[in-house]
Amino acid sequence: MSAQAAGPVAALRRLGAMALFAALVLGALLLQAAPMGPLPDAPIPDLAWCVLAFFVLRRPQAAPLGLVAALVALRDALLGGPMGAGALSLLLALEALRWRARELPPPRSVWGDWVWASLGYGAALGLQWLLMAISLGHPPSLVALGPHLCATALAIPVVAGVLRYGLRIGASPRQEEEGRRLPRSFGRSAS
Repeated sequence: MSAQAAGPVAALRRLGAMALFAALVLGALLLQAAPMGPLPDAPIPDLAWCVLAFFVLRRPQAAPLGLVAALVALRDALLGGPMGAGALSLLLALEALRWRARELPPPRSVWGDWVWASLGYGAALGLQWLLMAISLGHPPSLVALGPHLCATALAIPVVAGVLRYGLRIGASPRQEEEGRRLPRSFGRSAS
């Protein structure tokens, strides 16, 4: 009976993780799309990419391909990017990150994930620029994309730290199990 109970419980946990993933990406998109008032022309990091990359690398079971595709298409629509080109480039970069996560299972270096997520975003921007150059003729200047890439690369570890240590998402299975257990009474030995 415990095997039957584990099936629905595991499915509910996965659905809950997928809902949390979608809610966090939507929150990041709304934060990016919100009017900020009179601000200096500072580059704004792509917070949605940071959340997407974190989940694809650290919780891939919560980020299935169909849900990721819907979220990156919604990102294009909300942020006003080139519809389709942005979604395609981000989806390809995220699938490259998913391949890395599958080929190099945990424990992985956080710094290595940061470098791969930054390179993936740079590749996505490059592909998006190329697709725009082929189809529209006037893509943005590569010099203008540099600060945006740097701001996003610097935001990746900050967002990952908030998700990992603030919200406790993407912890190792051992740490997640320890977090679910009730604390033992002081002075009792583990037998």
